Parts: sequence; structure tokens; C-alpha cells
Amino acid sequence: MSESRELKPPDWSEVERAMVIMAHPDDPDFSCAGSAIQMARQGIEVTYMILTNGDKGNHNPLITRRQLILMRKEEQRKAAALSGVKHVLFMDEEDGFLRPTPEIRKRVCREIRRLRPQLIITNSPDRYVSGRGYINHPDHRNAGIIALEAIFPAADNPMFYPDLTNEGYPPHNISQLYISHAEEADVEVDITDDLELKIKSILCHESQFDDLEATEKRMREWGGEEQEDGSKRHYERFQQLDFRSRPRRGPANKDKTTEKSSS
Repeated sequence: MSESRELKPPDWSEVERAMVIMAHPDDPDFSCAGSAIQMARQGIEVTYMILTNGDKGNHNPLITRRQLILMRKEEQRKAAALSGVKHVLFMDEEDGFLRPTPEIRKRVCREIRRLRPQLIITNSPDRYVSGRGYINHPDHRNAGIIALEAIFPAADNPMFYPDLTNEGYPPHNISQLYISHAEEADVEVDITDDLELKIKSILCHESQFDDLEATEKRMREWGGEEQEDGSKRHYERFQQLDFRSRPRRGPANKDKTTEKSSS
């Protein structure tokens, strides 16, 4: 059994840009829209990166894959705008078959180097099931793997993808990584005051719900933790990896190389 950790509030004091890397349109809204809303309100520039095209996310045979792709992209843009998220990147991998290939790792690494976020939020690469009634989508796990492998060892290492450096996208170190739906969560964001807006962002994904009214009602009764006064508070929780005190190898190695070359 994993050791429980003390939950602490987020520290975004040094965050100017954040990136959310998820598998499908609607994943950011379910996982971390409350946090994105609060970051955007504080002036942090938030980007959603959606790795798949979402073309399997509906069982209606009258909708073509192309129609569904366009529909889900528009839904995600609306949801992001509602949350104050100004940028949405679609990587267009096929829904249901996302894999951590060298090609997608490089594409994600390129965007990390281009946008240079201090904070990245992504899926747990370890979550296969939850409780006794939910099998986690393999795309969710693989999105986490892709994000982690793009962050390390690739994004901050000049030996990876020198062509990206030549394009004007040099190596970049992120400061913090949040893993959503992780068993060892240690950061919690109180989203109680933004729950209504989070629900509205989720409901932008109309293609995902048969009955919007019933879904909205169910979401308002969703989860939450009862307080002593009988009220409920709602949280988004993450496992945090904090790299702010990690030694940076690049400058030291660069100095040694320069000294060696000039001797």
C-alpha cells in the first residue's frame, strides 16, 4: 500500500505558462478545468494539447468520423474559451490507438520547447482501473507516457532533436509536473467556487452525452467532500513532481566543453 502524503495547495508563484497534455477532447475539462480556470484568472497562459482526434467518441452510426472530428474540436475550443484557455493544439493521432511512438514524442517535445511552459499537467501513466466499475482508456495511460517521455529525457537535452534547436526551439526545462488521477496525490486545488464553470465547460462536449439535462443534474450532485458545517467542497488533486531545485547539467557541461576546446 502506498504511503499517504500530506495535501498542500498549489504553488503557481513562478508559473507564467502552463500546458495540459491529454488524450481526448473533454479530458482536460474533466481532469483539470477548475485548475485551468484559476490559473487563467491569475494571468497564467494555459494551453491545452489534445493528442487524438476523438474520432471514436460517439456510438451514433449516422455521424461520420470526419464530422465527429470537426464536432469534437469545436466543442473543445468552446470549453477552453469558457475556462479562459486561449490556445488549443490538436495533434490528430487516431483515437483509440494512441501509442508512445518516437514520432509523437518528438512532436510533443517540439511544442514544449516552442511554448516553454513552467507547469505541465497530464494523465497518469499507471492507472488501468478505478474502483470496481471503470476501465481506464488506454489512450489516457499512453498520453501520460508520451508526456513524460517528451519532458524527460528529451525536452531539456540538446542531444535530442538538434534539428528543433536549429528551428529556433532550444531545450527547455519545466519546473513542475502534475499527474492527474494519481494514487499518490499531494497537491489539491479547491475548485468549489469554480465548480459551476467547470460543469459548463464539460457540458460544451455535447457529442458525449445522450441527455444533457440529466448529465448536468448528475454533475451538480457529483462528489465533493462534506465539511463540518454540512457544506461540500470540491477539489482537483494531482501528484506533483517538483524540478525547481534539480541541478541543471547543461551550462556546466557547456562550460567544460568550451574550456576543453579553447585549451
